[in-house]
Amino acid sequence: MPRRLPKVLGGLLLTAALVVSGGAALAAPEDALMPVEKHTTAKGKSLASVHRSRLLQFSAQIYNCLPWLAVYPGGLGFPQARGNQNDDRYLSTWIWVDQREDPAFAALSQERRVSAMFSRYGVDMLRRMAELSDVLDDRNVTGLSVVLSWLKPGTSRPGRQAVNETLALFVDKATAVDFLAKRVAPDEFTNRSQFTLFDGVDAVGRVPLEVWEDSFNSTYKVSSYEPPKGVQCQ
Repeated sequence: MPRRLPKVLGGLLLTAALVVSGGAALAAPEDALMPVEKHTTAKGKSLASVHRSRLLQFSAQIYNCLPWLAVYPGGLGFPQARGNQNDDRYLSTWIWVDQREDPAFAALSQERRVSAMFSRYGVDMLRRMAELSDVLDDRNVTGLSVVLSWLKPGTSRPGRQAVNETLALFVDKATAVDFLAKRVAPDEFTNRSQFTLFDGVDAVGRVPLEVWEDSFNSTYKVSSYEPPKGVQCQ
């Protein structure tokens, strides 16, 4: 069943309700998993099948514990990096952050918006995925990927089609783990990562990406929201 989410304002977190294009309801945890048949090779299908239960647990944790974020339907799985000619598979989560228009956020350059979103949500999501040690230790998993989408400022006016900005980042396992453990500096992490910014459906390409400390996603609590009984959030 779809759910209603609390509204939250403040800083880069501008609302807490997911609104997919066209006003679709928020998907249940199992709907966030990329179907096995959507993976294009035997390796991808095998990973999706073997780790399905673990990914469902992960999806449920996001659904129940991070109500200001949501996984895009079919956005949790093992895709290939864009343009990769090998069958390298990444544990990937595509997160939607719905936002109202906000003057402070709109005043930032596109590069700064991307850096702020990745620092706040992307790094924390990489950390959460890295904690899935049984998945990460699978020799068929090349690395981790996080995809973030948010409303591009100035595009939600009446009579206009809203546009999303999307950052898709892929990084090998060793670099991700060392970065999260602070053995790799942020600038070296970005140098080793493959990432692309999309402005709507148009690929902008690789943009300057700064990464800084931001504990919001791991510490914020919604005062009007309680996880379901029996759910432990971290």
